[in-house]
Amino acid sequence: MVSWQINLAVEAIDQGGVIAYPTESVYGLGCDARSLSAISRLLSIKNRPYHKGLIILVSDISQAQPFLAPLSKSQLNQLAQKQTRATTWLIDKASDVSPLLSGAHNKLAVRITDHPLAHCLCSQLGRPIVSTSANLSGKPTTRSTARIRNQLMQPLDFILSGKCSGQSPSQIIDLSTGKMLRS
Repeated sequence: MVSWQINLAVEAIDQGGVIAYPTESVYGLGCDARSLSAISRLLSIKNRPYHKGLIILVSDISQAQPFLAPLSKSQLNQLAQKQTRATTWLIDKASDVSPLLSGAHNKLAVRITDHPLAHCLCSQLGRPIVSTSANLSGKPTTRSTARIRNQLMQPLDFILSGKCSGQSPSQIIDLSTGKMLRS
C-alpha cells in the first residue's frame, strides 16, 4: 500500500476536494460526506441529479453512525457479519442528513468497504466518504484512470491509483426488511 498516496488523498478530502479512487468493482468519485459544498461539486462533476442519492463508504460502521437513525443490536450484528461480496446497505437515515447525500430517500446507502486502498483511505480519514462511480451520469463505468481523465469535464483534486478488485457492482440490501434490491 502506498501511504504517501493515501496521505495526499486524505489531504485533498480535508481541503474540500473531490477525488477518484479504486473500489471493489470500478473507480469511484468521493469527497467528505459532511461537506455539502464538496458533495455539490461532486454532483456537478458527475452531472448527477441530487435526488438519486449517493453512497457513503466507511471502513467501520461506527464512522456512519452520525448519519444514521439509531441501530438495534441485531442490526449492528448483521452489519458486522462478513459478506461474500461488496454489499451496500440501505439504512434509515438521521433526520439531519442533507438531501444532497440521501437524495429523495428516507434511507442512506452505506457500504463497509473491504477494498484495501478504499478501506485504508476511510480508516486514515476517520469518517465517511461519498462513493459514486467515476463517470458522467449515464456513461459507462471505468477501471482506468486515463478514462476518468478523458470522460470528466472538470478536473479532480486527486486520483488515487490502484486496481479495482474486479467484482460486479455491490449487492444492495435493505437493512430493515432484509430485502435484496440488487444481487
